Amino acid sequence: MPSEDSRSDGFWPDGKAAIVLLPSGAQGETLLELAAQWTKTGLLGQALWVLPEHVKTSEYAPPQIEAVVLGVGADLESVAISVDLFEALAEEQLALVRLVTLRSALPERQTDAAQDAVADLVSRWVRTSMPLPNPSATLADQTTELRRVTLICAPTAFQLRERVEAHEHGFIVIASPEDRSSPWSGDAFVRDDERFTGFTLTHLASVAGLWNGVTDGSVELMSRESDGGDSVWISRVFLNAVLTESLGRRVAAGVLENAARPDSLLIDPSVSPPPPGTAFIEDGQIAGYVDGMVEGALRLDGGALTYDSAGALDVPEPSRIGFFAQIGRFFSFSAGKLVQMPRWSARWLSSSANRSMTRALHTAEGSAVVGSQLDEVLDVRDRLLLADLERLRDDEGRARAEAGAPAAMAHVRTTPQLWAGLRELVFGALDGSADLRDAGFVPVEGAVPVFGRVGDVLALPDGPWEAGAHDVPPGFPSRVDWYALALEDPRVKLQNWVTASEASVAAEVPAPVAVEEPVAVEEPVEPPAFDPPAQESLVEPDAEPERPVVQIELPAEEPVAPPVDPEARRSGRLQALAEYDLWAGAQSSSFVWRFLDRIGAERRRAEDEVAYLVGEIDAIRPQRAGELLALRRDFHRSMLVGWVTVVALALAVGVGIWFVNDYATRTDSFDPRILTSLLSWMLVGLGGAALLITLVSLVRYHSGWSRFERRIEVERTRLAHYGASARRDREEAARLRSVHRQAVDWLVLLSKAIHRPWHVPPVWTQHETFDVERGHMPFAVRLATVSGEETAAVARMRAAMTSKLVRRGWRHEAFEALVQEMAADYGAGQGFGLSALDEDLPHSSNHTRRMLLRALDDESLLTRIAAPRLADIVASVQRDEESIARPRVRPMGVNPLNALRRPEDYDGVELDLPWDDFLLESLTRADPMTPVSATVLTELQVGERYHERVTSFLVAPSRLQERLRFDPSAPIHVVPYEGATGAPVDLVWRVDVVGPVPRAAIRLWDGARSVSAPVVAPEGDSGV
Repeated sequence: MPSEDSRSDGFWPDGKAAIVLLPSGAQGETLLELAAQWTKTGLLGQALWVLPEHVKTSEYAPPQIEAVVLGVGADLESVAISVDLFEALAEEQLALVRLVTLRSALPERQTDAAQDAVADLVSRWVRTSMPLPNPSATLADQTTELRRVTLICAPTAFQLRERVEAHEHGFIVIASPEDRSSPWSGDAFVRDDERFTGFTLTHLASVAGLWNGVTDGSVELMSRESDGGDSVWISRVFLNAVLTESLGRRVAAGVLENAARPDSLLIDPSVSPPPPGTAFIEDGQIAGYVDGMVEGALRLDGGALTYDSAGALDVPEPSRIGFFAQIGRFFSFSAGKLVQMPRWSARWLSSSANRSMTRALHTAEGSAVVGSQLDEVLDVRDRLLLADLERLRDDEGRARAEAGAPAAMAHVRTTPQLWAGLRELVFGALDGSADLRDAGFVPVEGAVPVFGRVGDVLALPDGPWEAGAHDVPPGFPSRVDWYALALEDPRVKLQNWVTASEASVAAEVPAPVAVEEPVAVEEPVEPPAFDPPAQESLVEPDAEPERPVVQIELPAEEPVAPPVDPEARRSGRLQALAEYDLWAGAQSSSFVWRFLDRIGAERRRAEDEVAYLVGEIDAIRPQRAGELLALRRDFHRSMLVGWVTVVALALAVGVGIWFVNDYATRTDSFDPRILTSLLSWMLVGLGGAALLITLVSLVRYHSGWSRFERRIEVERTRLAHYGASARRDREEAARLRSVHRQAVDWLVLLSKAIHRPWHVPPVWTQHETFDVERGHMPFAVRLATVSGEETAAVARMRAAMTSKLVRRGWRHEAFEALVQEMAADYGAGQGFGLSALDEDLPHSSNHTRRMLLRALDDESLLTRIAAPRLADIVASVQRDEESIARPRVRPMGVNPLNALRRPEDYDGVELDLPWDDFLLESLTRADPMTPVSATVLTELQVGERYHERVTSFLVAPSRLQERLRFDPSAPIHVVPYEGATGAPVDLVWRVDVVGPVPRAAIRLWDGARSVSAPVVAPEGDSGV
């Protein structure tokens, strides 16, 4: 026999199904309608309802039997589903199948030919449909038990005019024809009126085990040991039920709805405790934790969201050379320059002569140029240096090209680690689902700090700033959301707009008062072509025939907007800026606002760096092409001037020596040795001066040449650095724009998922009110409803459900469920999960984020996320229901005698009763036993006292078992069941059973043709 666990998830509770064969015609339809109403209220569970008209027989095949299953749809409205009976039985393994044939006898309808015609057929084929037991198996091991029951209901003292028991099968139960609110109250009798249908359905629900939440029927409670073949059972049923109107479900739905609302006080540090294992961050510490989140987000994936600078310019150090090596290099340089001096001098003289002849014979505008400019030619060393200059110009062009090149796609890629880290950061800050120690969320005494308000992390996505009728710049968006900061700051545009208006106010000059003079206004005269009648009046009689006139429609002038006062314009723009600042200030303290502000600053830093590098490239001016020629010419000029001066002085000194020596030869008394010696030393000095001039000129030449070489080296390095850095920073800016846009999209998705983790249909929170009229409900069925919604008991229930739902990681679990439901909708594989979202990258998209955004607008999908959580928190409260007090209830139905009660008695709280007291008060007296009505027996059999041999079964929630105290000798059995807090009904059901009773003792089949008066029990009988 299958275990209970194998049937717990099936449609039929505990694997027990009921098939009800209703009477035919209007009686069966009326019963089915009332069953649908009771199912909607939650009184009845599911059954397979069969009308005889829906049984189609076949001579060569099993019959086609259409059964109706009643229930409540998602909108809490009654739903009737037609199924094939045998297909429904084949859907799952069953432990018990009850086949109940309902025979409802009325004076105008004593027999039901249509039901009789199909009763045997349905019974036989249902029996055939059941799995055959193993011949060697015991009764306890059989696969499925089929129990056939015939229930007979008739009004009080009613007798059939003919015997019809030939069509009755299995266990025969007769409903005791009495209607009383408790075993100790008077009998209102069962009459052929609108209450008879309710009476019949009450007994049918008891026999077929249809009371919601109770899987046993009265047949399972009765003993069959003494059941003879010609015996029947008599049953009397009482039911006290509280229609919770799904109180537990409604409270749970309210908890789910409030948990999904970011502005709800259900999860608020000021009024609610934090989830276990977490601690709400105090208001004074929120800013610090938000800053820690921002820094943690910027560190994700190696700082993928921050600007990675290209680094500073690394200027190469001048090359180092030894002292003597430098002297050697200098002398080599000097020798080369000095050796080439005569050559360059000759070329200069030749070029000068050519230029002079060109100026004289051809002028600057002449047709020819004499000779070649040989002095413009450079030596080998200079040509090598100028080759570096040409490479410098190439580097400049390359740097400009690199600075202006677009970023390649390879530079805007991201990794899944970034999005996973950002997701964990957001959810971990709200529900403690991730370890965020690196972001500053260090546990305090074992409790993880979390934000108590969603608004501290994610601003409301549906609270944008509306431009409306404000004066905003052209192209300014009409709605500004918080994620607009990721790409640009709207406030900058508004501030510039205000600045422009202030400038216009400052620049406004008062217009001079114009002298009013009459101005001749020249009225426009239309050409004749535009006025055909006037043209016709000017035509001469002998003129040519008139040509057709072409009408030309001139475009209407656009109305000129009235001038606006500049001060009023400025005031309006200031007001728009002030309101924007007010809106921004309300959200600027949240993580997402500060985060977007920081990444915007990172991106602007990259863009500013690109602009700076491009400016530096533009500022570099390559060396002039003739700079080396200028250095050589300066060297030659200094040598020429210096040497000419020295030579001239040397000649003068030589002349002086000659003059002194000549004077000495002509004068014997003059001694020339002193002057000659002095002049000789002057010549030596002039030689030294010539060498010094040569050395200084060479030093100046070499230092200028070295500086030129150094500048070329440095500028080539700078250009290479600026070009590569500008390209890299441009790529970095493009990467940041792409990554930041992805981050905004990811945060928008997370924000929407957090602000709407599920959808709670309105019907889940609706309070259905079931009005029960006293004339349509048997007295044996007493109903009550919850008297108030906001009571202490409901508040405790709500708190218990909240603690079950709001636990550490609950938001992230809902997000995972959303992804799984979306995957199921799109037919994704089992491996589809959060990793697929993290791997949805722009360069390799799997479109999961786009799918998830669509899923967030799918209410049916979001409802499927809420449904298991609703069941989970309701079940958790059911397990802890001993610690939860139930609210008071108010009995349904109006007693007409209440009109005679005093107002002070009638308008008090005594109309409301404790929940459990209402369930027990009318069914649990200390002396529990009373006989069933004697009107069910024939006059001759009353003396046998069959109606006094009553065995009672009290089916009650297990929580009430301790309150039930009966005399141990009393024939009453308490049958507990596990009541569910979220169930639509909480009931106590009592069935009093008499039997087995011989068929001959039943008044219904007595055969008398006249209606007999009620039988009065003999003296000594316990009475009715």
